[in-house]
Amino acid sequence: MMRWNQNTTLVVAAIVATLSVGASIAVVTQDRSTTIKKITDSSDDAPGLAWSVDAADIGLEGATFASPRTGSMYAWQAGSILIDHTALTLAVVSSESGNDEAVMVGIDTANGSVLWKTPAPDLAACADEPLGGRLVCHQPIWGATPGYVTFDPITGESRNYPTDLDLFAVTVANDRVYTTSGDLEAGDILLHRGTLENPSADWTVPLHASAGWEDDYATALKVGDDIGTFDVGGGFSTFDASTGRQLWKTDSLEDCLGAVGRTAGDLAIASLRDCEGTSTESKGSAAFRSDGTVLARSDSPVVQQPSLDEPTDTAIPIVLGETAFDRNTGEELWRDDALSYDFPGDELNEPRTYATLTHVIGHVGLLQASNGTTAIDLRDGEHLWQAELNGSIIGRDNDLVLTSAGTDLSAVDVTTGGTEWTASTSMMFPDDESMSFELLVDATEGGYLVQSGSKLAMLQPLP
Repeated sequence: MMRWNQNTTLVVAAIVATLSVGASIAVVTQDRSTTIKKITDSSDDAPGLAWSVDAADIGLEGATFASPRTGSMYAWQAGSILIDHTALTLAVVSSESGNDEAVMVGIDTANGSVLWKTPAPDLAACADEPLGGRLVCHQPIWGATPGYVTFDPITGESRNYPTDLDLFAVTVANDRVYTTSGDLEAGDILLHRGTLENPSADWTVPLHASAGWEDDYATALKVGDDIGTFDVGGGFSTFDASTGRQLWKTDSLEDCLGAVGRTAGDLAIASLRDCEGTSTESKGSAAFRSDGTVLARSDSPVVQQPSLDEPTDTAIPIVLGETAFDRNTGEELWRDDALSYDFPGDELNEPRTYATLTHVIGHVGLLQASNGTTAIDLRDGEHLWQAELNGSIIGRDNDLVLTSAGTDLSAVDVTTGGTEWTASTSMMFPDDESMSFELLVDATEGGYLVQSGSKLAMLQPLP
C-alpha cells in the first residue's frame, strides 16, 4: 500500500502493460499544489519549496533513492536522470547483499507528480543520455533478462532487448549505444557500437582494459562527439568514437602511471609513480593528449584531483602541481605555492603535503586548506577572495555553487565569495530535521532540483 500525506489525492489510474520480466507498470496521478512555500528563517533571496517527493511514499517499505547511472543492483548513491520534464530515479530496498527490491520512478519536475513506477530489477547501469527519447539501461548476464532495458519517460513502459553478450558498461552518444563486454579480470574486453536490437550493428573492436569485478565500472565508459574513454582499475584507454580505433592505452603497472582522470579538451591527467623504488609517493603528474603524447608535466609530488572539474572551455589553463599550463600548447603560464599545503602532522598523522585545488568552476579554482577557501582566477593566477566555505559543494549553477553543511544549504558566488542565499532543510522538513541534500540534479531559471537518499525536491524563486 502506498502512503501519502492527507493533502495528497492518489489515484491508481491503470495497469497499462505487462513487462517481459513478469511485472506491471503502475501509472499514478496526483492532485498536487504547486504553491511555492517560504522556508522559515531562510534569507530574503532564498528560493522557496515548490514540491518534494519522499522515497518512503513510493510504495516500498524502507526504500531509498538511488541513481539509475549506477544501477539498481547496489545503491551506490542518490541521483536522477532528466529526460525533458521527467526526473527518472530508482527507489530501492537495500540489504547487505545488494538491493532486494527496485522500481524506476518517473517524477514530473513541474509539480512533483509521481507519473509512474516500473519494476527495475537487476539493472547494472543506465546511460546519462537518452536514445530515441528513452532511458537506456542494461542487465548483466546473470540478470533475469540479460541485455538492454529501456524506460519511456512519459508512460514508464519498459522494453527488453535480449543479447548473449556479457555486457558490463553502457553509454549513449552520437545516436548510438556504446557498450563493453567480456572478462575484465582476464583483460579480454570488446567495445561495441550499435543499436538496441544489435549491439554490434556498427562495429566491435578489442579494448585495452582490466580490473576486478569489485571495481566501479558502471560509469567507466564515456563517449563524446569525437573521442571515447574507458577508465577502470589500473587501465585507461582512449578511442575514436566513430571507428572504435584505439588511440592510446596505459596501464598503471606497466607504465608507472596512476590516478588517471579526464578533463576538458580531451586531456588525461595522470600521476607519475616510482615503480623501481619502494616509495608510494607521486613523482609528479602529466597531462596527456588523446594520442598519449605529453602536453605538460610537473615534477611536484602534489597531484591535483579536483572533485568538480568544469572549466568553461579549453582557454582555461590546466593545473599540474603548483603550476598552470596552457591546455592547447602546454606553455607554462604561472605558478602559486597556495596550490599545495604543508600539513605539519599531529599525534595520529605524519607530516605531508596536500594538493589544495578541489574545484574548477568556469575560470575560478577553489583552493581549500586549513586556513579556509581561496578562490583563484585560473586565467592569470590572481587571488579573488578568501573565506570560510562551510560544508561540501553539491553542484553548480553558472557562477553559483550550492554547499551543504549538515542541514544548512547555501548558494555562494565563486567570483566574489558572497553568499547569495541560505536555507535550512530542517525548516523545510520539520519531521526529518537531520536530512541534508547530497547533490544538485539540475539548476535552471533560478530553480534547483536537489536530492538526497530520502527526498527529491524542487526549490524555486518566490513569486
